[in-house]
This record gives sequence, structure tokens and C-alpha cells, in this order.
Amino acid sequence: MRVAFGLALGGVGGAVFAWLHLPLPWLIGALVAVAAARIAGAPAEGHPQLRNVFLGIIGIALGLYFTPATAAVLMAKAPVLLLAAFITLAIGAALAPILARRAKVDMATAWFASIPGGVADMAMLAEVYGGRPGPVALAQLLRVCSVVVLVPNIFALLGLRGDVPQAATILPFVPWVLALQFAGGLAAAMLLVRVGVRAGWMLGPLAVTAAVTASGITLSGLPPWLTAAAQVVLGTSLGAAFGRESIRPLRRFLPHAVSQVLLLMAGCATAAVLLSWLFHEPMGAMILGTAPGGVAEMSLTGKVLGLDVALIVTLHVTRIFLVTVLTPPAFRLLHGRQGKE
Repeated sequence: MRVAFGLALGGVGGAVFAWLHLPLPWLIGALVAVAAARIAGAPAEGHPQLRNVFLGIIGIALGLYFTPATAAVLMAKAPVLLLAAFITLAIGAALAPILARRAKVDMATAWFASIPGGVADMAMLAEVYGGRPGPVALAQLLRVCSVVVLVPNIFALLGLRGDVPQAATILPFVPWVLALQFAGGLAAAMLLVRVGVRAGWMLGPLAVTAAVTASGITLSGLPPWLTAAAQVVLGTSLGAAFGRESIRPLRRFLPHAVSQVLLLMAGCATAAVLLSWLFHEPMGAMILGTAPGGVAEMSLTGKVLGLDVALIVTLHVTRIFLVTVLTPPAFRLLHGRQGKE
């Protein structure tokens, strides 16, 4: 009943935001409605398994942008992708001492709260290196939700749009082909999750769809109602994490976490503008690709705004890989800490 109430509330919030013609309405509307209800004490919940299923739907929608021509262009842009990911991580690392000093927390907590990574992954790593997982989880959750809410609205106010058509809606909807796409993506997702890639529920279907599309095979598109439902489920899951029980013990840390998110967003946006100018890349796609939000949320924003979704997705996937590989050894090197078993 709590899950049903949360999804219904998320659907209502998404419908209201869509009626108001706000950007990314189904995702942001569900997030805002459910988060407000949770903070007010209402029993709204998300469902992790259902979220994983619909993350696969989002992955399929994004994978359709990887045409043969797009894949060739992205291969040529590998140096830009790596440089953008390194700069994003460097900005988070540079802001960690500021958070440690202002919030009066240890460096492990500040470091893993500042690096844009997965909520559960960063909290777990913080505990391994002697930090506090609670503040890290809160800071990472605030980062994702703040970026999801603020970035699309800032883009709408500035009029930053592109003219790339939405691949998932222009392709014909063929249910049996989509079922095969989802089955193959689910198998890839389970494999990625088994080897420790927490974002595998979305990256698996994305990788399978992108590989098939890049080979020149035309797959099924997705009807608008299905992508809207996926956004509602994702928004509901994000909003449900804002419970009184998780925020109340960390209320003194909360304003410092918010200011850290704003600094990280400003730093990444500045880097994106500079990279766009230096390498003649589209500014909107570079800002979304380096924004410290989740790959699903930022790519959906690019999809709605008609920006280069393939570039945005690849930028975020590159950063996810580098965060996974480099964050622990970089912390050990810079701060001389060894992790616990």
C-alpha cells in the first residue's frame, strides 16, 4: 500500500507538472511530490525492483541514439570524453577539503560526499576508509535530486535547446521487438550487477540497444506513455529517500551539503563551457554531460531538450568508470589512508 500510494502520488505530481508545461515534468513532478510527502511524514515509498525494471526501459530509450554515424563520431571524441570526466572528478576532489572544514567532518566523509558517484557506493567506501556513511549518502542524494530539479529549469529559462529528434518516439513501436530488446538488456544488466556495477540495471539495456543500433539494425521505438511511466517510477524512488528519519540526525550537516552541491554544479558548468569552446562541442550537451547528476536523469533531460543524447550518455558512462576505478586509490594517495577489510 505504501508503494502504491507513492506511485500514485508521483503520477499526480508528474501530471501537474506536465499540465504546467514544466521541463521534464514526469520525473521532477514525481520527485517533488513524493519528497514533500515523505518530509511531511506521509507513508509514500518507492520499490527498488520496479525501479530497476523501468531503468531498463530508460536505458533502451537512450541506446536508440547510438546510430552507426554517432558511434563513429564518439570514438573520435575519446580524448574529450576522458578529459571531461577527469576534470569533473578533480573538481569534486578539490571541494572536499572545503566541506571538511566548513562542516567539521573527517576527510574521508568529505571526500566521498564530494565525488559525484552512486549513493550506496560512496557511502560504503566512506565507511571502509573510516568516514561516516550517513552524511555521505545524504550529500550524494541531495546532489542527484538538486541537479535533476535545477538543471532542466535553468536550461528552460536560458532557452538552451537542440534540434536532435527523439529517436525512441520517431521509430515505430513493435511490441515483440521491444520484448526481445528488454530480455537481452535484462540479461546484460544482471551480468553487470553480478560483477559489481550498480548502475547495471540501466547500463545493460543501454549497452545492448546501443550495440545493435550502432550495427545498423533498426529496433522498436517506445511509446510516450511508457517513457513517462519510467520517469514517474524513477522520480518516486528518488523522492522516497527523503525521510524524516534520515534527515533529522543530519540537520546540521544539511546546509553544508547543499552549498557543496551548488559549488560542484557551478564548477562543472564552468568546465563544460570551457571544454565546449576549446573543442567546438555543443555547449548544452557538454553541460549536461559533465553535470554532477545521474546518467539517467541528465540523459533524459537532453532527450527532452533535443540535445546530443549519445554524447551526454557517453560522458556520464566515462565518468562512472573513472569514479569506480580511481576514487579509492586517489584518496589513499592524497590522504594516506588505508581502507578496512
